[in-house]
Amino acid sequence: MQGYELVKQVKQEADAHRDRVFIKWWRNEEDFIDFDLVTRFLENLNNSTTIGGFELIDQEEMWRTVEGRCQGRVSKEQRGGDWVLRWTPPAGAEVEEKLDEYPYTPESLLKILDAETNYNYVD
Repeated sequence: MQGYELVKQVKQEADAHRDRVFIKWWRNEEDFIDFDLVTRFLENLNNSTTIGGFELIDQEEMWRTVEGRCQGRVSKEQRGGDWVLRWTPPAGAEVEEKLDEYPYTPESLLKILDAETNYNYVD
């Protein structure tokens, strides 16, 4: 799947499921999986990009992915009516900004997953 057809399918799926703000995609070789925000994925896509397939997922499913990957180093807590993430990065992880807590947002979930996997998620 590539180019125009890929954009068309992702947009149709995103329009049908507005709560699914993440894209989980893989190459034809199925040797790795990557995650991104749907909007950012579409912005960075070019006509020569070829992928094997994709699935759109919601924030709760991404949370379960991050939680499973972190193996006890992340928790989700409610503070003052808002959800926050408390995360202890693994040793040697490259973290832009080490915080005590992160907002429970799609962007924070991706930052944590990227740091946990060193930008190379393998299922």
